[in-house]
Amino acid sequence: MPLKFQSIATQVAQAIHAEITGGTWNRALPGERQLAERFQVSRKTVRKALAALRSVGVLDTRRSRGSSIKTRRHHHGLASQRIALLLPESLEGSRPFTALWVNRLMTLLQASGDPLQIFHGARYFGAHAARSLARLTAAHPARCWILARSNRPLQEWFAASGIPTLISGSAHPGVPLPSVDVDHRALCRHSAALFLRQGHRRLALFLEHGGHGGDIESEQGFREGLAAVPGAPEPVVCTPKRSADSIIREVRRLLARREPPTGLLLSNSYSYLTVLSYLGSLGLRVPRDISIVSRDEETFLRFMYPTPAYYSTPPAKFAQALHQALKRILAGDRSAFAIRIMPNLVKGDSVGPAG
Repeated sequence: MPLKFQSIATQVAQAIHAEITGGTWNRALPGERQLAERFQVSRKTVRKALAALRSVGVLDTRRSRGSSIKTRRHHHGLASQRIALLLPESLEGSRPFTALWVNRLMTLLQASGDPLQIFHGARYFGAHAARSLARLTAAHPARCWILARSNRPLQEWFAASGIPTLISGSAHPGVPLPSVDVDHRALCRHSAALFLRQGHRRLALFLEHGGHGGDIESEQGFREGLAAVPGAPEPVVCTPKRSADSIIREVRRLLARREPPTGLLLSNSYSYLTVLSYLGSLGLRVPRDISIVSRDEETFLRFMYPTPAYYSTPPAKFAQALHQALKRILAGDRSAFAIRIMPNLVKGDSVGPAG
């Protein structure tokens, strides 16, 4: 199914309409500032959403009186049926892949009568976030919480709370929560084999600093793939912070080794972009001098030269898997099931024979 993108304002308008039909607001909406806080967007985005609702006859907005509700379908209990999504940053500041699957998931949930409410904030992802999380979940009860880009402390808190929770990503070892993710373990085994077939033996794996569950699976899969060749050396595993400077420092360190790696597997496309541009600044060519692969996908990879080798998972497919998992949870499944999606390799031209 092709993915039809909806603007953030359209999504907010849909969410406000769902709240109205659910009885959250009877006669008038809160002010723009309160709505912006509730849906974690800018006031400009809220104004666009309100304008869209006025244009279809849902609201009547008058100066100094705010937005009054003109029509409301009675749909008892819908307000308590909301699904909550927790992100480390606002949706507008998230990576494109995240924004696209959230957009698609919101559409699927709206169709089934389950509005999606988005919350974000770094304070919920810290090691001492228990108090903030308790306040958040008490003030905004939901049928299920979805955790995106979650770390171990966050997952452990929700697991201990008993609140129905779904991880968008991989659960950390020992965390009994259901999850939906790309099959990073199988993907990285496949990537290791891709390098090995081209004669590469000295390899490095770049993971993001912070240790998401999928990164743990990635390292296991990459090591398993290399173990298929007797005598292949252990890969170098790097965990730079999410900044270009940190990534460049790691590449510089690797290239200074007596036997530098000839192939790099990078956990995300932003790292790929940084590494490719830095190698070019040194006069090193991909793949003649060094081969690189991106584990994850963003749309800009399709416009780079040479065409990158990367693994592609359609955002709509990821959202559909989350939606199916939510149905299981809402139907009463409390098991720690795991749904994994195997992406497709886009071969590209960034992997060549080892020099």
